[in-house]
Amino acid sequence: MKFQIKRLLSQILIFFSANLGAFGFKTGFCYPFFYCNSCPAATSACPLRAIEQSVYKGSFKWRLLLFPILILGFFGVTSGRAICGWACPIGLLQRGTGKIARKLKKYPLIKKIGDHKIEPYLRYVKYFTLIGIVILTTALIGFMFTDICPVGILTGTLPTLILYPSKFVPNPFFWIALIIFILFLVLIFTIERGWCRYFCPVGAILAPFNKISFLHVSLVSIEIFEKECLHCNACSNACPMGIDVTNMNRDPECILCGKCIDVCPKKLIKFERN
Repeated sequence: MKFQIKRLLSQILIFFSANLGAFGFKTGFCYPFFYCNSCPAATSACPLRAIEQSVYKGSFKWRLLLFPILILGFFGVTSGRAICGWACPIGLLQRGTGKIARKLKKYPLIKKIGDHKIEPYLRYVKYFTLIGIVILTTALIGFMFTDICPVGILTGTLPTLILYPSKFVPNPFFWIALIIFILFLVLIFTIERGWCRYFCPVGAILAPFNKISFLHVSLVSIEIFEKECLHCNACSNACPMGIDVTNMNRDPECILCGKCIDVCPKKLIKFERN
């Protein structure tokens, strides 16, 4: 459990530091994950908003791309998708809802949905969201994904409605965004880390970096693994992203949470740096 304690402390620390602006601390810093309006004192936009504004209605403002390219590129090369497992507040939220999703999985209908043969293909939807909606739709017609994103509703719209109801002015997409937010809640309570698996555009940006990242999860060695593995499947059962860990080779879905490392009775899985 050592990695899970460290991960929880990291997530809690990042959660509070990401919200310092709400307590009057002007950090002037925008965090490199998908967390809209997390810091009112931020001097920059979330990476997706920066991408959208850089291509809005066919324009190309390359300076706006420096933030998502440099920051997400740096974290991607060094640690792949670790931001999703160790830093993102929405990941922390899904860490809590994931426990409920695991309990609901005992019901045949929920289990059937999560284990359906098309489930691996649904994971490509996040790439469509990134390329088709965040980039192409914004460039061609000016519609921005961040206007309807459920994370924006959770971290921006709802707090504003609760704390400053008289100052809230809904945009034209408010009701669409609200419906999407409700579907988002249903998703993360029924499928463990469903948002990360299927829809998160920042996850789509970071996922390919798992193939080349300096830090990644791997087996100790194929020879030792084949000789000592108990085939208990504890590692795959513990994985919140539903990965077949024993056959994993720098899987793009891995969020480096370390759960598979913690539960392996023979300690055949490790974090590797190269």
